[in-house]
Amino acid sequence: MRRALAAALCAAAGCHSQKRPPAPPPAAVVVPAPAPAPEVPPLALARERRQRILQAEQRPNLDMAAVAADALACASEAHRSWAAQFPEAAAAGREKSAALVGPAGAEALYLEAVCSAVWARMQGFTPLIERRNELVAALSRVGELAPALDGAGAERELGALYAALPAYAGGDLDLARKYLFAAVERAPDEPRNHLVLARTVAVKAQERALFREQLQIAADSGDALAAAQARALLARENDLFGPAEAAQPVPGGPQK
Repeated sequence: MRRALAAALCAAAGCHSQKRPPAPPPAAVVVPAPAPAPEVPPLALARERRQRILQAEQRPNLDMAAVAADALACASEAHRSWAAQFPEAAAAGREKSAALVGPAGAEALYLEAVCSAVWARMQGFTPLIERRNELVAALSRVGELAPALDGAGAERELGALYAALPAYAGGDLDLARKYLFAAVERAPDEPRNHLVLARTVAVKAQERALFREQLQIAADSGDALAAAQARALLARENDLFGPAEAAQPVPGGPQK
């Protein structure tokens, strides 16, 4: 009796003719696309290129093509950095732009000048001569804005530039001496100031005592790279101050 009643109720509800609907398929898992990598600021890229140049210059066999490529990229990124901050300066023209760059653009302006000078030296005298006014303007402005930057880098680079240029194109050993002694005075613990003074002014003026004094300071500085460079130059003293010493080129300077 009970079974008959249950069957009747089920029949009334229609349960005998319906099946449980299939479960819906699981929803597809949507994996979000990875966020784009943050853009590296151009100043950071310029610093990285400059560091690569410094490392390359320590190798026994200098890859001039690679250094020139890094120098060009460094100068371009550095220019992009300060031009974004000071668009009116970027629009003023190469030799006039430096005066319009403010303190926030000092490092970028410095790196552009330094890397441009490196690139020019890799090409020979002509590009260095062609860009001398632009380089002097940029480095002089950096000297006003941030004289202590990179261990008195603006004065050091100006001294190196005036020593490397031929006299007919603005080279001036007295100016080179002035800037390099100023760099040494401003940053006496920066071995590069002593190295550059020794290998430029001391060699061109044929001042052995100055050469030895400055290189000894660099050798004792505690900077392994500077010390190695100083010892290498000291080992070449007789070559640099030999019978034809007046005709000796500046070590590390542009070659014809």
